[in-house]
Amino acid sequence: MIPCQEQTTSYVPNRSSRTTSRLLGFAAAVLVPLAAPLFGERVALPNAMRESLPKDRLYPVPFEAGETLVYTIAWIKVEGGEMTLAASRETTPDGVPVHRITLVAESNDYVSKFYPVRDRYETWVDARDFQPLRFEKHAREGRYESDEVEEFDLARRIGSWREDRTPLPERVSDVISSFYFLRTQPLAEGKVFAVDMFSRGKIYKLQATVLGRERVETEAGTFEAWKVQPALRENETAEDRNKGKLFLWFSDDSRRLPVMAKTVMPIGSVTARLKKVSGSNLVVKSGPPTPGASN
Repeated sequence: MIPCQEQTTSYVPNRSSRTTSRLLGFAAAVLVPLAAPLFGERVALPNAMRESLPKDRLYPVPFEAGETLVYTIAWIKVEGGEMTLAASRETTPDGVPVHRITLVAESNDYVSKFYPVRDRYETWVDARDFQPLRFEKHAREGRYESDEVEEFDLARRIGSWREDRTPLPERVSDVISSFYFLRTQPLAEGKVFAVDMFSRGKIYKLQATVLGRERVETEAGTFEAWKVQPALRENETAEDRNKGKLFLWFSDDSRRLPVMAKTVMPIGSVTARLKKVSGSNLVVKSGPPTPGASN
């Protein structure tokens, strides 16, 4: 089996450049899967309330404040740009600690000449039970612009998006925190995790299945990793089904780093492969390729 290592190139014909950059924006949205504020502005966080939850009893997470992960994004073997995930810590006005997780996707210089992409997704997650308080999307893709905010009133269990008010289940995630929530869970082959995800005024039933263990090669090193397939179940629309299959690889260690993500579509696969890790104590274990390695 060929090891999980792909050669990429930054030169592509004009048509491929446009395709790659559009898929780069798509990757930012579906490789669901970030902490120094990468844009500098500070958001006024809502009060977390829920006085029944002690402020010093935090939900265990496998990542540290300051962890930054950089990925190369490619369509088939054409490099289109980079994606960065970063995690930091902040505090709400009423003194509750939160994780600020940020995803930024940006097209490279060549692709940007044809179709520039600059997307940012952010979530603020209550560190006591790992449920979101606020989610933001800021997308800049060619001439397309989108700015959206979702707010979570966890005391009254109401999610807000534009004018919509939606009852929330007992445990809820957003697009980004659902991905990070999987990192908090012990992974083993055959395990299935159910996640209720709030997005654009609707509740989606996300089901993530651990398919098995594979060796993954990246620029950041070689990892033994668990391959996970998230999929929507209830409330899934035809548009959701047509977006393609998503696969995630988490390192098989205490950090459960997302080392690779791939979306498989009829026009080819979009892959985000880990390039650099900072702010993490993870020790990368490298070795020769083994049978069953992902490609």
